[in-house]
Amino acid sequence: MLRKVMNCNWKIFWENFNECLHCPGVHKDLSRLVPIYGRGLMGRHDDPEWARHADNDAPEFAGGLRAGAETWSRDGRVHGSVFSSLTPAERAAGQTYATNLPSMFVVGHVDYVRTVRLVPLGPEQTELTAEWLFSPEALVDPAADIDNIVAFGTQVLEEDADICEVNQKGLRSMRHKAGVLMPEEYDLHRFHNWVRERHAALEHQSDLGR
Repeated sequence: MLRKVMNCNWKIFWENFNECLHCPGVHKDLSRLVPIYGRGLMGRHDDPEWARHADNDAPEFAGGLRAGAETWSRDGRVHGSVFSSLTPAERAAGQTYATNLPSMFVVGHVDYVRTVRLVPLGPEQTELTAEWLFSPEALVDPAADIDNIVAFGTQVLEEDADICEVNQKGLRSMRHKAGVLMPEEYDLHRFHNWVRERHAALEHQSDLGR
C-alpha cells in the first residue's frame, strides 16, 4: 500500500489523470512501456492525423504495451499468475481503467488490479491511497516478484504527485488567470463540465434550503 499526502487540490490530480501530454516528460519509463503515451496521447483517436495510421497496429499508434511486454512492471513482465478469464483483446490492451469521480479509479492489468483513492484534506492538500491486489496464488508463489510491480506503480504515482504539486504552485501566479485546453485534453473539458454541474447542483440545493 502507498499512502501519500500531496500538496495539491484534488481537482489538480484529476486534471493530470485525464491527459497524457505530460507523459513524455514526466513518465519516461511508463512512456517506453506504453509507446502511445510517449507521443502524449492516450488512445489512437487522440492523434489529429489518426486516419493516416488507422491500419498501423504498432503500439505507438494503436495503443497497448510495447512489443514483448505483458503488464505494468519495471521489466514489463508478469510476476504472478495471469487472470484466466481475460480475452485476447484485454491481454493485449495492457491496462483497463474504471473511474469513479470524484474519489477513486481502478486499473486492471493481466496479473493484478490497482486501486487509487483520493480524499481532499483542504484547498491545497489531498491524500492518495494506492493498493495492489493480487490473486491468492501470486501471494503464496515464492517466484512472484510482487515488489517489481509495486515499485513501478509507486514510481508513476510519485511522478504524478510531483507534477501536480508544481501545477498547484502555478495557480498562485499573478500573471495568468486561465489556461487554454489542447484538443488532446477533451477529457479535461469533460471533467471541468462535471465539476461545474455538481457545483451548480449544490448551489441550487442551498438556495432551496434558504
